[in-house]
Amino acid sequence: MNKAYVSALAALVLASPLASQAESLEYSSTPSSYAPAFDDRWYVTPFATYTWADENRNTDDGAGWGFGVGKPINEWFNLELRGTYTNLVSENPLDLTDEELEDKYNVLMKRGFHGTGDIEVGDIALDGLFFFNRGQVQPFLLAGLGAISDDFSCDRNVANVGFCQNQSSKWSFMAEAGAGILVPMGEYAAFRADARYRYDNNASDILEAGSFGDWLVTAGIVIPIGTRAAAPVTRKYELSADALFAFDDDQLKPTGVSTMNNFANDLSQVSYNSVQVDGHTDPIGSAEYNQDLSERRANTVRTQLVSDGVTPDRITAQGFGKSQLKVTPEDCAQATSRAALIECYGPNRRVEVTVEGVVEK
Repeated sequence: MNKAYVSALAALVLASPLASQAESLEYSSTPSSYAPAFDDRWYVTPFATYTWADENRNTDDGAGWGFGVGKPINEWFNLELRGTYTNLVSENPLDLTDEELEDKYNVLMKRGFHGTGDIEVGDIALDGLFFFNRGQVQPFLLAGLGAISDDFSCDRNVANVGFCQNQSSKWSFMAEAGAGILVPMGEYAAFRADARYRYDNNASDILEAGSFGDWLVTAGIVIPIGTRAAAPVTRKYELSADALFAFDDDQLKPTGVSTMNNFANDLSQVSYNSVQVDGHTDPIGSAEYNQDLSERRANTVRTQLVSDGVTPDRITAQGFGKSQLKVTPEDCAQATSRAALIECYGPNRRVEVTVEGVVEK
């Protein structure tokens, strides 16, 4: 669902109960400053991986696969449980020169080991992903702890010994750290790639090699689960002061009270962060008088909304007097009477109500 559609739908939901009075009240509702909401959905992430194996494994590098399940905790941090599998095939003597082959097996024999073979590597880890932003390209750092299994399959003897020394496979401690990027590709998919270093303490002491340190790159798809929460929007309503108040008065008319009742009821149907009420006047009269009138009108609207159920600490009011005119004296220079001038200045006499962080319940 694109941004324009979400914004239009949200505006319609809040504005529709007031639509029946639009002609007399002359107000409008338009979403402003739309920002993508933080996406806190659970997700799954299948991926492919390639491992540059520690040379002490005596295997070729190899490709593998993995799968993860994660949850964004806040705007900066994800937790993710992930596992990978890679089969690292032992180096083929036919691919080595005689000198390389001799050097390789000499290293093994110096460790007291007389064989080589494939190593199936499976790991599982809990990773933390720290995001620098949640924009169109989202770079992140990662770190994690977990367990790793090195399943050794002895398939090649050395120095005519005739057997491989006993090599038992068991789970070992592992840690990893790296960096990557995530690129959203729509509402239900994102591309992700990262590079990481993996420490394997090799508790089985396979190949009498001590610990292993591998480098891995991964690339895959992140698939969110469920429907994304609606994005909060800022909504501004402009109400004609002439429909709410008598001219030069700060007490709501019956139609003004009814309008505020309906408006408060609409607010109760959505979630929101705050409400700001701004009063504006026309330029007739002194700046001081108009400033006072605009403040009194804004506070009258605030008081009515509070009495209708809006939480007092979530609504504020202020007046701007005639400092933000929509129609200037130059625009009304052709008015030939005070009545015509008052009518011409009508758009200036208004109350603007701004609702921040609106989300449909």
